Amino acid sequence: MSAAADRPADHTSPVPAATTPAASDESTVLFREHLFPGPTVWVVAVAIGAALGLILVPLNLTVAIVFSSVCILALLVLVHQYSPVLEVANGRFRLGRAQIGVELLGDPTPLQGEDWARTIGQGFEPLAHHCIRGWTRSGLRVEVLDPEDPITAWVASTRRPEDLALALRTAKQLKAREGR
Repeated sequence: MSAAADRPADHTSPVPAATTPAASDESTVLFREHLFPGPTVWVVAVAIGAALGLILVPLNLTVAIVFSSVCILALLVLVHQYSPVLEVANGRFRLGRAQIGVELLGDPTPLQGEDWARTIGQGFEPLAHHCIRGWTRSGLRVEVLDPEDPITAWVASTRRPEDLALALRTAKQLKAREGR
């Protein structure tokens, strides 16, 4: 993740208060996905934590059990914290810690299979903001239209690329209606 992605990419004023019924619907979450890994990663985290506890068994069994429990808990917390949240709400697209106003985004492109593999492989964009997780096999690419932003696009892993694209389009339409 680039340093620019940690700051809000929106260079406009905060979202104004809702004034119409259509705009008040914007406060609802249109899309939310927590990209948790599959069961294998969770099992591996528990196994590594238990293995770390085994190192201390020759010294003291009680200490080994406590240490193992702490290691397992710490690894499970790390796996949870490493799993980003994708969210479209309040006219903003949030991807992990980064966020951008939907009005600054182009048309989203859902990617699956070979298209997704090409985007994160041969077609890798060094100036794009990437949030890619190996446990997903699909994603979305959306161009950043803000000329002042050095980030050219956002590329995100998601298990539901069509739903995320629809949510971004809907949020843009709601934002456009609000601007009238």
